[in-house]
Amino acid sequence: MSLAQDSARRAPAELADYSGGVELFLRVVRRLAQLSRPPVQAALWQQVQRGALDLAGFVALIGALAGFLAIATVELGFGLGLTVGVRLLQALVLGQLAGFICALLLVTGPGTAAAWELGLMRRQGELRTLRLIGIAPFDYLVLPRVLGFGLALFVLTFVFQAAAAVGGAALAAVATQLTFSQQIEALAATLAPAALAVSALKNVVLGTVAGLLVCHHGLAESFAPAETPRVARRLLGDSLVALVIVHGGAALLLR
Repeated sequence: MSLAQDSARRAPAELADYSGGVELFLRVVRRLAQLSRPPVQAALWQQVQRGALDLAGFVALIGALAGFLAIATVELGFGLGLTVGVRLLQALVLGQLAGFICALLLVTGPGTAAAWELGLMRRQGELRTLRLIGIAPFDYLVLPRVLGFGLALFVLTFVFQAAAAVGGAALAAVATQLTFSQQIEALAATLAPAALAVSALKNVVLGTVAGLLVCHHGLAESFAPAETPRVARRLLGDSLVALVIVHGGAALLLR
């Protein structure tokens, strides 16, 4: 039996202490002090870059189009005026769609890739190799991914919201009789700092939960290239459930 096969066989037992969702979260909390180590910081930044910076341009484009559609539909389609359009932009696009769309993009793209990468590393014995050379796999692989997804979703959602507000107003100014300054002033008058803070916190929590799910599926699932679609479907399904729970919980707490 090769070293890779032996490591793959032993990996579930070695990782049993943090393959479960709750145990994984508790271990992340206990190991937060490891963020002071440069290798862990580098891995965290790499995960944020993969999750947020690589998708920022695409997210900005979607955000600008979503903001434009919200304002233009109300103004041109229903003739309800600027106030209704701005409130729709704030409540639906900035408050709900931004986090929802960015979370789906993050999970289906970088999330699936990260889960596949962890599964492949486990199968090939790389996790055991890290242990043998004195590197804790959890600190180097799991902790940066969990926190990195939280920060990545925060950044992506901010980019989406900024593009929806500024880009949407700019596009609406071209297609309607509303001016750019009118729209920005109306939006600024309705936005509350508390709502922005709650939105940011909600997205950090949701991104962290997505990171936990990614690592859980990467470590706990039986891995084979042919199993990638099934793992991706399960990851997406669990993420949708988490998305509904986080958004629903935030709505109940703030009602």
